[in-house]
Amino acid sequence: MKSQLAISALGLFLGIIRPTNAAYELLDEFTSDNFWNGFEFYSGADPTGGTVQYVDRIAANKQSLAGSLPNINNAVYMGVDHISQAPNGRASVRVSSTKGYDHGLFVVDILHMPGGICGTWPAFWLLGSGTWPANGEIDVVEGVNSNSQNLMTLHTSAGCSMNPVQKMTGNMTSTKCDSGGNDNTGCQVQDPSPLSYGNAFNQNGGGVFAVEWTSQQITIYFFPRNSTIPSDLPTGQSKANSAVAPNPANWPTPSAVFSGCQIDSHFQNMSMIFDTTFCGQWAGQQDVWSADSTCAAKAGTCADYVKSNPSAFADAYWAVNSVRVWQDS
Repeated sequence: MKSQLAISALGLFLGIIRPTNAAYELLDEFTSDNFWNGFEFYSGADPTGGTVQYVDRIAANKQSLAGSLPNINNAVYMGVDHISQAPNGRASVRVSSTKGYDHGLFVVDILHMPGGICGTWPAFWLLGSGTWPANGEIDVVEGVNSNSQNLMTLHTSAGCSMNPVQKMTGNMTSTKCDSGGNDNTGCQVQDPSPLSYGNAFNQNGGGVFAVEWTSQQITIYFFPRNSTIPSDLPTGQSKANSAVAPNPANWPTPSAVFSGCQIDSHFQNMSMIFDTTFCGQWAGQQDVWSADSTCAAKAGTCADYVKSNPSAFADAYWAVNSVRVWQDS
């Protein structure tokens, strides 16, 4: 996928499937034929202080930063400027779902992510409405610089900590979700799989991430491509079968399980977001940059590298097969 990409312009289409008589009913299904009808562009200042310029729909279309990839399964494409010097920040795309959700099963099939590249800070996440972090944040896919393992994190208002003893494959590195003070780490789990993020993820053809959000807990699954992706999960661009309801109870052990506080008090009205920022409050911290030997060897600071090396970001793009949301019947 590193070669020249053929990018089709954005289009608007309608498409929502509402099956019945299942424990989980498909509420929303987004593929390349209707994705841009369910997601909107954000073009304001980066809340994390990144070396980035988020562009609106018109600019994204003009600069070929968003659309679809006819030569890669017609996947939804969200990229960054990899041609120009960027003294004021590199052009990129941040989109969020036009709808907010309360509870559900959120499944995203990703062919390619922007991770593993020095200076990048990509994420697929869910964000609650209002002033952060009042209604919560769920980071499903996230990492910085040359990271090779996915980090899954919850951010909340005060009074939420997680039980570290869970049946999961990941390693819980922080149990305090409260992110309202000076420490914004949140409660965090690292996926042990080297296929969960960055270059290895892309070389393996991507994979499927699923988030089950109930009143009791928030559970995150990762299924690498060509692995045991559950048979009740549709993949690719194919439409979901309304007669088949996904049942996470029958799936393999999840990557992360978050339980231990009142979930419904901290997570409400959440939208789905894809973005790629650069540097900022995490990737751009000098101690973080300096600790990454791969990146530190390229430039003295993250910002200097991002502004001056456009070709380094040719592979900093999302290629997404589908996003689906199920809710209780």
